[in-house]
Amino acid sequence: MEPRRFVRASARSPLGIGLFVLAIATGAGARLMGLPLLPSILSGLGFLGVSLIAVLALGLMQRAAVAEIDREFDERAAARLAEAAAARKRLATMRIADPAVAQARDLLVLAAGRLVEDCGRAHTYDAEAVQAVIDGPDLVDAWLKEADESSIERRFALPDAYPFPEAARRTAEALSAKAALVSARRASAVGEISGADRIAIEEDLK
Repeated sequence: MEPRRFVRASARSPLGIGLFVLAIATGAGARLMGLPLLPSILSGLGFLGVSLIAVLALGLMQRAAVAEIDREFDERAAARLAEAAAARKRLATMRIADPAVAQARDLLVLAAGRLVEDCGRAHTYDAEAVQAVIDGPDLVDAWLKEADESSIERRFALPDAYPFPEAARRTAEALSAKAALVSARRASAVGEISGADRIAIEEDLK
């Protein structure tokens, strides 16, 4: 663990916060007992220093730092998975007339659902997979905007201001690629072993 990360996690852990509070209380208590300001401050700092040495020697601070890092990761994972869930919900409710785009959208919705469910159960996530799900509605929005503009241009015989050749096919391919990425990254994030790998392991054990 990097020293800076360790110090930050230690300071934010319940143990680190507790020691800091007790150090302040020690200094304040010394002041109330009639000691001058400087000795009171030094008593609080002394308590903090001795306490830190003790908890480090016992390994308590190291465990507290690891627990704090795990807690922060869990919070970040939950927040990112919530974003993915919201994007999946929006993607699932978008009205798409083109069959190829709709099928690719459904594939991404399915992959996103498994990502949110499995990673939520495992208390983990994959940044690339989450971003791929979040990108899904934007891809469909871009295609729908192009489809609307093309319809207006055909209706009024207007020139195509922003050409987007084979928009439906390219959008469907982009959505399918996102779905494949989400599926692969989900499996990696949750430690899922493929059927082929499982059989290979069993064969090696024989």
